[in-house]
Amino acid sequence: MAIGMSTSCHPIVQQTPCPLSVNQGLVEIERRQHMVDATWRFLEPDRQPLTGIGDADSPAITITRMPPHPHLPTVIDAANALSAGLQNPSLLVGLHRDIDGLTGKDGKALGRSTKQYALRWGIFTMSYAAVEAFFNDVLALEPSRTRHLPLNPDKLRHVGQQHAVRLFTNDWGVRTRILGNAAGNRSRWKAYVGTQEVQLYLADMKNLRDILSHGGDPYTVSNRSGALWPLKSGGHSMRLMGAEGFIQACCDLASQTVLAYGGDSADLPEWPEPERSGLSAERRPPLPLLH
Repeated sequence: MAIGMSTSCHPIVQQTPCPLSVNQGLVEIERRQHMVDATWRFLEPDRQPLTGIGDADSPAITITRMPPHPHLPTVIDAANALSAGLQNPSLLVGLHRDIDGLTGKDGKALGRSTKQYALRWGIFTMSYAAVEAFFNDVLALEPSRTRHLPLNPDKLRHVGQQHAVRLFTNDWGVRTRILGNAAGNRSRWKAYVGTQEVQLYLADMKNLRDILSHGGDPYTVSNRSGALWPLKSGGHSMRLMGAEGFIQACCDLASQTVLAYGGDSADLPEWPEPERSGLSAERRPPLPLLH
């Protein structure tokens, strides 16, 4: 057949290409994806495959580990500092549970009292300050930097790019405790995975921190992520389990940061574990990058 005279959809010299069918389009997308993957393997030959640890419920997955970044030792030091900074909030979780059956000097029960409830705000704000300090330590481009970085995924991702590090990617996630679906206000572990879910969760947490820092009413906090407990009187609140869950979320964020800088599980600190109740001792869900 003469060049340029074909009526088929195959690319021929001087022929206007015909629209691809759905199946042909899918094949073309897959072909181009293979080309992109091959390009990345050429540009980043030092990237190493890393197999995650799985089990019957969470099969092992293969992820890509970046080569160690020059700032990795600084990131590891910051993670160790965060671990130490989360010790006191974790102890306060245990204290919150210890005083359930005690009475105060006024003879009133401490359990379910405003005194006990105040502890969760302290647990949360201490944890928030610690994880925010972690990212500021990690992402300080120079010692003289004075501008404070908020716990905002978009801003932290942007500064990470200046380090040639990919932070808060779509395979990042955090684990926390939220109100369960069963009767009785039982809480459950939940994983927020992906850019949008992590963004919504951290936005609610920042809103709560800002309210508490300015002496506002914490029950006016936003709840776009669904991570907080609804109140009968209106508004939302963070229960002890939510404050405990935020400690876990802080550990997850720092662990994924260490991995993003080319570290591995051996570089992670021993994260503090609050005294778990029967509910919070339940198995935590895996994350794409953490098990």
